[in-house]
Amino acid sequence: MTLPELQRSNLAVWLVLGGVVLSVVAGMIAGARAGAIGIGVVLVVCAIFRAVLDRPVGLVIRTRTVDVVLYGATAVLIGILAVATPSI
Repeated sequence: MTLPELQRSNLAVWLVLGGVVLSVVAGMIAGARAGAIGIGVVLVVCAIFRAVLDRPVGLVIRTRTVDVVLYGATAVLIGILAVATPSI
């Protein structure tokens, strides 16, 4: 793997980490619902990165199909819980 390929694949991890940090900050400032929706959006971005990029470092767990389905399903479930739960 050449240096530009390594930097490009590391970029996915840094963007996801930045999204998680922003979601936590949003959760602390605007409430848990905003943070949970933010985490759901980050999971959708993870699914897109895993579907599009060859082997993004830190996002590869199993096969591409399984990763995309698991990231997407988790995003949907967290989004539904964030919107449907009245106490947060």
